[in-house]
Amino acid sequence: MAADLPDAPPWWEKFNDEGLNRLMRRALVQNLDLKLAQARVLEARAERRAAAAAQWPQLTASAGDQYSHLPSSLVAPGSSPRDLEVAAGVSWDVDLFGLARNRRRAAEAGLRASQYDRDDVRLALLAEIATNYVQYRLYQSQYAIATKSANSQAETVRITRVRFEQGAASRLDLERVLSQLAITRAAVPQALEQAQSARSLLVLLLAGTPQSLAADLPDTLSATVQMPVSDPVDVLLTPAGIIARRPDIRSAEQRLVAAAANLKAALAERYPQLTLAALFGSAGTSVNQLMTSASRSWEYGGSLTLPLFDFGRIRAAIDLADAQQLEAYLLYEQTVRGALQATQSAIVLYAQGVLRARQLQTALESARTAARLARRQYEEGTLSLLEVLDAERTAYDTEITWSQSAAEMSLRLIALYRTMGVPPPEVRAN
Repeated sequence: MAADLPDAPPWWEKFNDEGLNRLMRRALVQNLDLKLAQARVLEARAERRAAAAAQWPQLTASAGDQYSHLPSSLVAPGSSPRDLEVAAGVSWDVDLFGLARNRRRAAEAGLRASQYDRDDVRLALLAEIATNYVQYRLYQSQYAIATKSANSQAETVRITRVRFEQGAASRLDLERVLSQLAITRAAVPQALEQAQSARSLLVLLLAGTPQSLAADLPDTLSATVQMPVSDPVDVLLTPAGIIARRPDIRSAEQRLVAAAANLKAALAERYPQLTLAALFGSAGTSVNQLMTSASRSWEYGGSLTLPLFDFGRIRAAIDLADAQQLEAYLLYEQTVRGALQATQSAIVLYAQGVLRARQLQTALESARTAARLARRQYEEGTLSLLEVLDAERTAYDTEITWSQSAAEMSLRLIALYRTMGVPPPEVRAN
């Protein structure tokens, strides 16, 4: 799987929910945190270009026109008050001991780290959107369950009212079914409130408006809803290979590389720095004179600079770089250990959630059958109302619990994708 991972589809598409797919595509374009992370990549890319440019010669051009008026007693016969000069120069700080070279390597590693940081922001964003979307679907499911259960209980109320009017049921029986119906109906506005809260958070994450997301996140909830589910078997088969691709681990690794390069650059400050320079130009008193061969001039030279006494500045810079390298190493080790622990926990939680959901599915089917049989037998007069109410309450509670476990299973799977660092192809650093 690790070798095939670059060609794998985005993990959220395995939930087979087109609404979720559209929200994810929108998030990759509109989210502000992601745009901020991309801006940091552009900043690091500019720093890398600047560090690379320091290794090459610097070319300059200059032109001057100077006019001076002096007393005639100070002016030599035949001299001109005007001096013109045109010149081109080149200078090069020769990188004898790797100062500029290691600074460039540090900048390149910093760029790669910022790219992996961007990928980690993307991965966290996509996981958060998927999490809130599943919660939104959960509240839709609870709305549908409460609505369906209320309709079923309303039928029980109708039957009980008829039996009460015929003298076959007591007022106590009628009040009991009315009370249970009211409790079930009270869950409907609660589900609407929770769905609206999840919807508002999704609007914020997508940097959109409620109107622009109305097609995928409607204000009104449907009486029927399908919970997004997926199969993570391809991820669970190769956890070690996928963990190695986690953007935060790769970022910590590159920051360690950058810290090592910065330490080498700091050590290179102790050695001599060689600078070569050359100047080519023309000088004269008129433009025509500048064009003659007699006015041409050139010079070249070199200088070698060796630091002798700087009150400990270079030693302090070396100690700072050494401490930063140690810090980067410890951060890398901490990130790897944290990733392994989080992934192991996520795998265990998901596996236990699957077992729980299967048992609840069996319980739900039995509870639905029991409630259906209880209503039928009550209508036929062979079962007491109390047993009907108990069966309906059990069926409602079991269905609510099952919907929560189904959502929890999807949420744990999303957490598993997040902790294992499973990005789609377009999320990886480039």
